[in-house]
Amino acid sequence: MWKQLVVGVSFVVTAACSQGNPKEVEVKLRNAAGDEVGMATMSEQPGGVKIQVKAKGFDPGPHGFHVHGVGECKAPNFASAGNHFNPDEKEHGLLNARGAENGDLPNLMANEQGEIKAEVMAPNISFKEGKKTMYRKSGTALIITENADDGMTQPTGNSGKRLACGVITKKVKGYKE
Repeated sequence: MWKQLVVGVSFVVTAACSQGNPKEVEVKLRNAAGDEVGMATMSEQPGGVKIQVKAKGFDPGPHGFHVHGVGECKAPNFASAGNHFNPDEKEHGLLNARGAENGDLPNLMANEQGEIKAEVMAPNISFKEGKKTMYRKSGTALIITENADDGMTQPTGNSGKRLACGVITKKVKGYKE
């Protein structure tokens, strides 16, 4: 079975910031208590952003995964991250004929040992400057929820409370918090 994801994330850029927006970021995954529980790597691809997640310590099962429109993660509920990232002004849900929001992502699955090993594509976000960039004045964040996103229900896919959050930034590799 699967284990529940309770994490926060902070991003560290692995490309030089002086060359514009990075092409890859490493993400420390942290729970609401601030404990590190894994790592995600985001990389710019021709078709969007690839996100690879490796984490442990979750309840078995599916968990919603989204990019949110504010780069702030105040524990314990991470409401400070705002709503899903949605500059294209679509409706929520990967299964919605009128959606999906830019920040809608496929669900993550935790195995019986509570580990998540996943790779998802986010075709509607980018590191590049423009409407879909994650580097905006308000910032952006990743959120992982307690339940699977059903892909349709407005506004959040009936995915339950926010258990994980991480701000997307352009920090240089080796940055120490």
